[in-house]
Amino acid sequence: MRSLEPHVAASSEYYNFSPGALAREYLLYVLCVGEFRYEAGYDLRRASFDSFLLEVILDGTVNIETEGETLSAHAGQVVLIDCNKPHRYHSDVGWRALWAHFDGAAARGYFQLILRQNGRVFSTHRQREVFDVLGGIYDMFRRQQPLSEPQIALRLTQALTAMAEPAAPGPLRDRYGLIDQAVAVINRSVGHEPSVAQLAGQVGLSTYHFIRVFRDAMGMTPRQYVIAARMNHARYLLKATALSVAEIGAQAGYASESMFSAAFKRTQGMTPSDYRAQQHA
Repeated sequence: MRSLEPHVAASSEYYNFSPGALAREYLLYVLCVGEFRYEAGYDLRRASFDSFLLEVILDGTVNIETEGETLSAHAGQVVLIDCNKPHRYHSDVGWRALWAHFDGAAARGYFQLILRQNGRVFSTHRQREVFDVLGGIYDMFRRQQPLSEPQIALRLTQALTAMAEPAAPGPLRDRYGLIDQAVAVINRSVGHEPSVAQLAGQVGLSTYHFIRVFRDAMGMTPRQYVIAARMNHARYLLKATALSVAEIGAQAGYASESMFSAAFKRTQGMTPSDYRAQQHA
């Protein structure tokens, strides 16, 4: 469909989509997707538009105001806006963008993760991937291809996952890669994990910097992550095996049943025995 908005080039196209009930409940979904050339003087204010907006800026500059922030986005950058909140975007010079309004079961979670990692406007080394995936969704509509809701959800997930990777300068991004290595070590060795100092040494960081970068990347300290991994392992064993609580505690890295039970209750809100009974009720 051709846009009829003021200050949008007549060649600009967009497509609306109404997802089914199951997609609305379980999947990410697109509500509207388009490629627009916005002319100088475009100015849109909304109190709310029930969706999230993803834009890849192809050229020009757009100014964005939302949630107390005023930002400028330029060619090559990615924009993510919570349109459920009051927002404005405008430009004195114009810009061209590939964009999609989307929502769904995981939409807010992705928005919060990307906001924490990168902000609302950012450059990413995976910008080409985001553009290709979003362009693939746009082409499904433009070429009048069959619209598979799971395929649309998959493509949105790919784009948002690429955006969620920290868009940091090379050295910092490399450090986040080291944290991924440490996370893999912890998950491979639940119950007999290396110490924090040993983990730091394995990835070539000082203990202080390892803890700081780990917290930035994971939203928790290494020790908190170890405990979370232990509890995840313990929950699985309580549900899937007949091992005693003491045996499960030992496998999760606790020296005694009482220490395990105390840690489990503190983090899970109930004793291991109560959790097992609840799962088998």
